[in-house]
Amino acid sequence: MANMTMENTTSTLSNHDTGDNAWMMTSTALVLLMTPALAFFYGGLVDRKNVLNQLFLSFICMGIVFLQWVLFGFSFAFGPPVSVGFGSFGWSVLRFGEYKNAIYSPTYPLLTYAAYQGTFAIITPALISGAIVGRMKLIPYMLFIFLWTTVCYDPMAHWVWGSNGWLKHLGTLDFAGGTVVHILSGVSGFVASLILGKRSDYDPRGTTDHNLPFTILGTCLLWVGWSGFNGGSANGADGLAALALINTNAAAATGLVTWVVIDAIRGHVSISGACIGPIVGLVAVTPACGFVQPGWALLIGFIATVVVYFLLLNKHHMFFDDALDVALVHGCGGIIGAFLTGLFSEKWVNSRDGVDGAFYGRPIQLWYQIAGILTAIGFAAVCTAGILYPLDWIMGIRLAKEDELEGLDLTAHGESWQVTASRTVNDLVKKVLEEQGIMNEEAEDNGTLELHYNPKNPNKKAFKVPLMKRIGSRNPQLDIDAVNKNHLEHNLNEKKFDDDEINRQPINVHIIRF
Repeated sequence: MANMTMENTTSTLSNHDTGDNAWMMTSTALVLLMTPALAFFYGGLVDRKNVLNQLFLSFICMGIVFLQWVLFGFSFAFGPPVSVGFGSFGWSVLRFGEYKNAIYSPTYPLLTYAAYQGTFAIITPALISGAIVGRMKLIPYMLFIFLWTTVCYDPMAHWVWGSNGWLKHLGTLDFAGGTVVHILSGVSGFVASLILGKRSDYDPRGTTDHNLPFTILGTCLLWVGWSGFNGGSANGADGLAALALINTNAAAATGLVTWVVIDAIRGHVSISGACIGPIVGLVAVTPACGFVQPGWALLIGFIATVVVYFLLLNKHHMFFDDALDVALVHGCGGIIGAFLTGLFSEKWVNSRDGVDGAFYGRPIQLWYQIAGILTAIGFAAVCTAGILYPLDWIMGIRLAKEDELEGLDLTAHGESWQVTASRTVNDLVKKVLEEQGIMNEEAEDNGTLELHYNPKNPNKKAFKVPLMKRIGSRNPQLDIDAVNKNHLEHNLNEKKFDDDEINRQPINVHIIRF
């Protein structure tokens, strides 16, 4: 213990390696970028009534979690240890100044390391938000992420990466967060979805993704940010960082191509699926990227993508409502990656921290990996339930059914991006009509306006309503509104709807022609 205490003391600023410091600061910015990228990724996949709320659930983590991290979170995870299991509050409020640490930041300031690790702490609870879409109250959610970061993330980070963490000394390998980030968030999302229950309008076979350009943008930014997530975990600008960078992109590319090929074999290539593929590859390679050769990174990405693909195909048979598949993508992907790390790791690839895995004559490494996986699963489940149940008893965590159906954008925030968009469209329509001349009956049909309609009853399909087409008239004194009104009534009288007919109609838009 005396030696451990000496190792954790900071040393006076001497000769920092500016290259290492620059790379770690760049990696910090890249990982921080991943949280707004995640917001866009999730935001494009949710129902339009919850878009702003889903963006906010990720965004608020950047405030709450980093505030906690500076106050005491970093010290609790990486501070001078008081026992094998926990850090201390000795580095609270980051009061160690511009020093370096022989263990955590041997060639650059410890403040840079604190900032880098803080971005990991931010994105981990943000990942959980994808499992609880559209049904958790806002204040309990914010309390949850603060408490969860404190009692779940910080201790686990210490156990896996801390100087005297027991999983680290046991031999569990996790280069960049397969257990600490992905298994923790995936299991916590699963438990949270069970405690909250299914959404009131839950349809296991339905899709609510309304803005796939958002999701594509988020995927691309996550892919770019992951270069800092994994590459920065090398803790310097060296060959190990280059290896992690190559393995990261290799697994992501494999995940993308694998998903698209399976989709193509099955008949069509899904855009949302193509966005999930590289994320699965990135998740799976995260614990292994600094311990394996690039060829193994390709295989890890392939295996994880195939497994997760077929799990998602059978999602409708599962009994829980994990809205954006956090448990399957991050939980299962992290478990697969952590396990395969025990198979494919090699000592010569990472002479500083690496060991040989089962494929290279050391099968016991698999048991060390399993120990880390089971610890992360059990600890995340207990922490999540231990926080959410008391919160539910004290203040209630589940939204009322009518609020769920209306959407959190309006009920939690009092705002809606749809309202803004509708006003913009309305102004545009008025301008078009003014330019055409509203009383000019010879105005030509200039285009269409499409309005999407989603029935509240998930068993009813959307339908197409024939609306008015502007009618030319030779009488300039004729009231155009009355004409259009009569024409609309005539169209609606001709078209009668019943439930069976509605269910047979595949069209999801109303069309108004001018």
